[in-house]
Amino acid sequence: MESPQQRRDRRRAEKRQAIRMAAVKIALAEGIEAATVEAISAAADISPRTFFNYFASKEEALIMEPVWRPEEVVDMLAERPADEPAFQALKAVMRSLAVRVRPIWADMEPFMELRKRYPELTAKARAVDETKIMETVFEAVRGRPGVASPIHARLLMIASFGATISAVQESLEAGGSVEELLDEAFTLLEKGL
Repeated sequence: MESPQQRRDRRRAEKRQAIRMAAVKIALAEGIEAATVEAISAAADISPRTFFNYFASKEEALIMEPVWRPEEVVDMLAERPADEPAFQALKAVMRSLAVRVRPIWADMEPFMELRKRYPELTAKARAVDETKIMETVFEAVRGRPGVASPIHARLLMIASFGATISAVQESLEAGGSVEELLDEAFTLLEKGL
């Protein structure tokens, strides 16, 4: 059963996503210039003032939130057995993430289309997010058993994220179990592709 705080957080996240979807629909249908705070607010049935309780700008509303946060990945790695090799720990963490994010990615199509039409919208935010994710997770991976050097840690991390993204995308495009596809991807990585 949800606690009152969990319910509030869920409702806030749902409202934030509804506002974001309204913004994306306007931008795709009428162009990015038409996606003003006023138009987004009207489409989401909120006031412009309420809009700013959720987003700092229209651009922020037009960008899909990351499907995982670096702190979350670090916490998941920390929960793995301390003596577990980095590759195995990353495989287990990525499996959990893949299962959780697959349904989220299924709803990303409008954001991907927006990104194709207006790459300048996401370029800056994505670079900052990716750098933060990589550096934060790098430190956690670097300290795991089986990591021979900093470059080894980086390659393990990048390959693990790549395997996860590939498994989720393949699952969405061709069907099939994301868990089985991820196992296949990690087996390929382990064999050196």
